[in-house]
Parts: sequence; C-alpha cells; structure tokens
Amino acid sequence: MNKTMKLLMAAACLSLPIVSNAQTENPRGIYKMMTLTGKQGEIKAPFDQYKICTDSVTLMLNVQGTSFQIQDTDHMVFYYTGEQPKDENDKSTLIYDSNTEHFTLKWWNSGRGHLYFPDNNWCIEKYEANQYSEIGRKAFDAITAAPIADKTNPLLGTWRILGDVDELRDVKKALPKMLENYETNRYFNSFYIFGPETFTLVARLQGGVVNSVEYEGKKAFKLDNNTKHVKWLTKDRIAIEEKIDYRTDWKILERVIDGQTMLSRFASQEVPGNRR
Repeated sequence: MNKTMKLLMAAACLSLPIVSNAQTENPRGIYKMMTLTGKQGEIKAPFDQYKICTDSVTLMLNVQGTSFQIQDTDHMVFYYTGEQPKDENDKSTLIYDSNTEHFTLKWWNSGRGHLYFPDNNWCIEKYEANQYSEIGRKAFDAITAAPIADKTNPLLGTWRILGDVDELRDVKKALPKMLENYETNRYFNSFYIFGPETFTLVARLQGGVVNSVEYEGKKAFKLDNNTKHVKWLTKDRIAIEEKIDYRTDWKILERVIDGQTMLSRFASQEVPGNRR
C-alpha cells in the first residue's frame, strides 16, 4: 500500500480522534457541519453535511432524506490559514479554530439568490468531529468499511460495474468488451456496495438505505421506491435489472475482493495527478 493510500485510509477512520488543545492544526478526519452564519445570522446547520479532510483531498458528503451524495466541491486540501484574509481583495477560503475535534470554514460567496448564504459576502460554517445523523452514520459505515463477505447473504460486499446488456443471453459475448472498457474508461470504473442496511451507488457517487424484499415471487432489493431483480450469473458475477420506459436492460457487476474501502478508492481518484 502506498503512502498516499495509507493517509487516506487513516483519515477516513471513524474512531475517536486524539484529543488536542491546539486550535491551529490542519483539520484531518470526518466532520459534520453544526452551524452556518449567513443571511439569518448564526443558525443550526440547515443541511446534513460532512467534510472528509485528508492530506490529499477534501470531499463533501451531503445527506438528503434516506440518500447521500459525495462530491469534490472544494477542489483543495484544507490547511490552517487563520481567520483574516491577506487584504480586502483576498477572497481565499479560510480555515481556523481547527484541530482533530473541530474547525471553522470561512468562504466568499460570489453567487446570488441563495436561501441562506449572503450575496457577495463571507459565509461561515462550523464543523465538529464524531457527529452523525442516523443516515450519515450508515453512509460512512458503508464507504469506510472493508468489503463484506457473508455466506448467508452472498450479495453483501463491493461490486465493480462492468457494463450493460439488453439480454442476459448476450453476456458471454459482450464480456470481453466490457472488461476492456472497464480498464480504459472511467465511466465503467464505478462500484456498488451492498451492506446489511446500506446500499451505495458510487457510479453517481450516491447512495441510500436498501431493504431486501420479495418481488414477483423472487428475491430482490428495494432502494427508496425502486425495486430491482438480481440474477446470479456465477458466484462472483451478477446482473441487476434496469427497467427503462418499456424495456428491460441488465447491469453486469463483478465482485471486488481487493480489501480497499470505497472512500479510499474514490479519494485516491480525486488526488491531483491521479484523475483520468
């Protein structure tokens, strides 16, 4: 395992951080937004939002209802800067009052018409570590856990998306091209995670709570209001039903057994120089 990946995996750990009294450290770990200061003054955070801070990338995870989304919104690594800009023309993002337990983010909003953020002014967000909503906890449990192997429920684990076929009988013929595309095209370099309570679709960097159900007399899974069949092609390859309008396609998935967490995998792709 290279040095970058070790740092990413360490930063993604959900265990309690080492207590530190310093307020000038670089934020490293997973933090939840607790308050927002904007048009209405300082208010309780109106979003279920998290920052994943590492030495290589800063990622944001937002929860909406029973689903979540991961984004590389900040396009920068968070380092302690102090509270004041260099001069009145400096609109650079500021990080202060920061250590492994909390940090404050101050950024300039040049947009217009936001419900909470003032136009052409500073916005302040305060974050704390080890604070999660119920869905937020499930999301992080899924993306920071090692792939699961369970003989009683073989669907659990991480699966890479190989591609799509119109008919299952075409899988064998289409497989060589799928594998070629997977290695050369990032669109196919995407994953599903099936956990005991959480389903993550990293193809769109989204996920939500999944429930096992019986659908038309067969085993299936249900994500929010979407129910899909799963057909086993081999022990480590499955087809997921995708209904589009009046037709049915099948998404082909293959089990991943490299032991890498989903967060470290995605974060390493977002490190400058690693993007394809």
